[in-house]
Amino acid sequence: MSSTLLRLGLYTIIFTLVLFVLSSTFDDTKFGELITSSLLQHLFILSGVLIVAGLVMRVFARSPRKTVSSKNKCQVCGIPIARGAIYCRPHLRGMLEREDRKTHNTRIR
Repeated sequence: MSSTLLRLGLYTIIFTLVLFVLSSTFDDTKFGELITSSLLQHLFILSGVLIVAGLVMRVFARSPRKTVSSKNKCQVCGIPIARGAIYCRPHLRGMLEREDRKTHNTRIR
């Protein structure tokens, strides 16, 4: 979401600059009279607000990810485990044994 707001803000700045160039170029025509300086100011303010909102959302979106990843705990018992793991060693063995029993339930001859 933050990258969308940042891109929208940057595209709005580009659109505002294009309108400014067009209004400067066609100053004496009806098209030049449609683009007023207040319209350009409002568009520029809108783009600034979008960029600031995108930056704020990016800062707040990254902070929970860092706090969650710093505390890796087993899903079952909650003891600290190595980074990237889901279960502690005993619970991982238990899960693997259960899956093995599910898939290999044929009779031994």
